[in-house]
Amino acid sequence: MSFESFPFIVGWELTLACNLRCRHCASSAGLPRDNELSLDECLAICEQFPALLVREVDFTGGEPLLKTGWEKIAIRLRELKIPTHLITNGIGLTPDTVSRMKDAGLESVGVSLDGMEATHDYVRGRPGMFRLVIAGLERLVAAGLSSTVITAVNSLSVSELPQVFQLLQSVGVSAWQIQPIFPSGRSSERPELQLNESQYLEVGRFTVDWSRKGSEAGIQLRAADSCGYFTELATGPEWRGCNAGITAVGIMADGKIKGCLSMPDELVDGDLRKNDLWDIWFRPGAFAYSRDYEDDMLGLNCAGCEHGEQCRGGCTSMSYTTTGLIHNDPFCFHGIRTRRGVAITTQVGREELVELDC
Repeated sequence: MSFESFPFIVGWELTLACNLRCRHCASSAGLPRDNELSLDECLAICEQFPALLVREVDFTGGEPLLKTGWEKIAIRLRELKIPTHLITNGIGLTPDTVSRMKDAGLESVGVSLDGMEATHDYVRGRPGMFRLVIAGLERLVAAGLSSTVITAVNSLSVSELPQVFQLLQSVGVSAWQIQPIFPSGRSSERPELQLNESQYLEVGRFTVDWSRKGSEAGIQLRAADSCGYFTELATGPEWRGCNAGITAVGIMADGKIKGCLSMPDELVDGDLRKNDLWDIWFRPGAFAYSRDYEDDMLGLNCAGCEHGEQCRGGCTSMSYTTTGLIHNDPFCFHGIRTRRGVAITTQVGREELVELDC
C-alpha cells in the first residue's frame, strides 16, 4: 500500500431516480440507473467504511429520499459511529419524513434553493417548489435538525442572493452553501443559466461581503470547492488542490466509484460489485488525475500560474465539464483577474471592482 491517505468523506448517490427534471441538473437525474444497488448491497458496503477511516457520508441523488430503505442505511452508519448527511430537493420534507430523518440520526439535511420564487420554480421546472422548500425548511428547524441550504447559483439568481440571505435568516437556517452551476447534463442545454466571468466574480464578492453578516445573523455562509481561488475573494480553508481520490470518494447508485460525484460518469475508477472499496482505493494507478499530478499537466488556463503547484488547476469537475480537460479550471478568481486585468476588491472599506488598462 503505497498511497497513504483514506477516503474520509464519502459522497453516496443512493439513486439517480428523481421526482423533478431540473433545468440545471448536471446529472440529468430522473430515471434510476440500470441495476442500482439493492438495500442489502448498500448495507454490506457500510461495513467496509470503518477500516477506511470514513468520517462522513453524504447521501445524494437523484433524490435520495426515493431510495427504499434510505433510513436503514443511515441507522447502520450511525451504529458504526459515522455521521450522515442527506441532500434533498425538498419535495419529500413532510412531517413524517422529517421525523424519520431525526430517528435515523442524520447529522444534517441539505436542501436545494436556487433563488427566489420565480427563479427557483423555473429552474426546478415545477410551480410551487419554492413554497414546498420553505415549508420543509421550517419543519426541519422546528424539529431541531441542522439544515443547510445549497444554492447552485445561475445567471438568473446572482442578483437575488441578498434576498435569499434575508429569507434564510427569517426561517432560521443555520448554514448556506453557495456554488456555481456546472455546465454539464441538462445544464449544458441551458445557456441562459450559465455564469459569465463577471457574474462569477460577483458570486465571490457576495460570499466575502456577506460572510461577516452571516456570522452576525447566525448563518454560516460558505462557498463550495468550485468557487475560488487565490485572491481576497477566496473564502474558507486555503485551496490545496482537488481532494477527489485523495481524501474523498463518490459511490454511484450502481456501485461504480468516482473520485467525486460531480465528475462525469466516464471518469470511473472501480466497481463495488467487483472489488471492495479498500482494493479500489489502494489500487496502483487509481485516481491518477489527482494522485499522479505533475505541474506539466496544467492546461492552458493554468499553465505558468504561480499558484499552479499548490492549486493543481482548480476543481476537477468544473475544469472537465467546461474545457474537457483536467487541471484547467477557467472559473478561477486569480485566473480571471490575470486575463482581464481586474482589481478584485470587496465592499469592505468602500472598495470597488475596477477595470485596469492592460
